[in-house]
Amino acid sequence: MRLLWVGFLIMSFLVAACGYTSRSLLKQNVNTIYIPIFENQSYRRGLEFDMTNAFKNEILFKTRLKVVDKDRADSIFYGIITDVKESVLIEDFQANIAQSSVIVFMNFKWVDRRTGRIIVEKQNIQQRAEFSPRRVVGKEDIGTAERKAFVYLAERLKQLMEEGW
Repeated sequence: MRLLWVGFLIMSFLVAACGYTSRSLLKQNVNTIYIPIFENQSYRRGLEFDMTNAFKNEILFKTRLKVVDKDRADSIFYGIITDVKESVLIEDFQANIAQSSVIVFMNFKWVDRRTGRIIVEKQNIQQRAEFSPRRVVGKEDIGTAERKAFVYLAERLKQLMEEGW
């Protein structure tokens, strides 16, 4: 029994020594964020609204930051969808698309509104999502893939915000 407690204490010290924390990795002096509608430089219209909403949801549900109006925000997050590309991955024997993918390209800049300093800035972030238009259950299309890519990309943007410190 005593050996079990000693083992438990050693494991506790090892976990603490590794720097593991369950706290947010975001800087403590930034508590609020304003997220304007992302700019869309791609030829596909309307994507900026879905991408902005996906990112806002990621921030609201997975960080301690509060999304607020511009006048009350500590920071502002600017996003730009620079391109969206679709590519065919697999065709059947009659040249019908069996599997395809969409890649969304983005740039972002997160700015401390109080000082004007850039907190994190990243260029040419990309996220791919695949779809199968001929799937039997629940037909998928490029819209389905774009929405998946936006959710994955929102997660990635949050991770890049945390890495930037």
